[in-house]
Amino acid sequence: MTATTVALNGSVPATVAAEPAQPRSRSIIKTDLPFAATAFRGTRDRSQPGRFLLVQDELTFDSVRIILDDPQIAGVVVGSRHFADHARKMLSEGGKALVHCEDLDRIRDGGRYQVDGEGLIDLESRPVPVTAICSYLNDANAELYREWNVHDVGYFRLKFCLFQMLAADPSAYHEPDRIEAHLTEVIADLLSGGWRSVRLVLSDPTSAELREVGIDAPIEANPEIGMRGPRAPQRWWPELRAIRAALSRHPGTKLQVSVPFVSSIEEFRRVRDMFREAGLEEVELGLTLEIPAMVYALPDLVRQVRPAFVAVGTSDLFALLNGVDRSSSELTIDPFSSVNLGVVRDICRITATHGVHFFVCGELRRDTRTVRELIDIGCGELIAAASVLEIARMSRAASQGPATGPA
Repeated sequence: MTATTVALNGSVPATVAAEPAQPRSRSIIKTDLPFAATAFRGTRDRSQPGRFLLVQDELTFDSVRIILDDPQIAGVVVGSRHFADHARKMLSEGGKALVHCEDLDRIRDGGRYQVDGEGLIDLESRPVPVTAICSYLNDANAELYREWNVHDVGYFRLKFCLFQMLAADPSAYHEPDRIEAHLTEVIADLLSGGWRSVRLVLSDPTSAELREVGIDAPIEANPEIGMRGPRAPQRWWPELRAIRAALSRHPGTKLQVSVPFVSSIEEFRRVRDMFREAGLEEVELGLTLEIPAMVYALPDLVRQVRPAFVAVGTSDLFALLNGVDRSSSELTIDPFSSVNLGVVRDICRITATHGVHFFVCGELRRDTRTVRELIDIGCGELIAAASVLEIARMSRAASQGPATGPA
């Protein structure tokens, strides 16, 4: 049985095996935290940085000595399930992992693997891609992603880049040239980071958020909604010019852009026309679905306009769907209610049926059972924040691949 996923760059759907080729393994000594390491057999190159996994047919006291004496060796993978109990205890007391692998020949020299409480994951063979979600990337975060073989930025929010600028100088909000210059440097720096592909999200600040950073924004009856998204698209011109300027420095970069808070097909078309006018025809456009009305318009949207992807912004979607201010401290939303989950399932099924790439932003992506169900329906990507535990959890879910084809 096969299932279909779509690459981050919006390419033609690719067929993947329903039974992913992950090594059959189990952890015998469970480390406190998951880790990523490079597998090696024999003697490792001590000039290479990072963590390593020794791979050998059986566990011997000599290999235990080598592992315990080398701080870069985080553990050992063995093919034989029979070993001395004292050897196991020595590894346990030394804080080293021990994993039994039933098909040791599938462990590649130099391959990158995740080790967690369940066993191994080949980080280079995840049927569903794992990408980075962020609004700020420092060297440490970028290195963490690369350590776990996350090479694509799946959701980079320009809104928070603006907040950093405006918090220091609120007057810049009324100076489009300064906004353009600031975002040009931010985007160009991101594109220079060696990522295989990048997906940006246009800014979408509420009037409440603007007032929090010192902007004299209009006081609205519902400041968490306001004039957001393509209803007032002219404010995006500095961002579009910044994208064009950054791309001119890094031509050939695989770049997608998400349009937030779209409420109609006409709005999405209007933004697409803006990108063409800005000379950004090569940039693939998708949307973040946050307005409940778009759930009903989605079948026509994917047929008529065919966005490069559909992301579901569950925080706003669930707030509007349930009639609750997402910032309220008194009223809460159960993101896993039958209604909320049903809406997300419907969106996933519609996009999968039409071969449009789909993924989820928000709290749902942190629940393993929900993520697995969405992958089985047709979710083609998992996004992870710069956290070891979150990346490891997403990798574990992504490594299992779809159990069935899109429903």
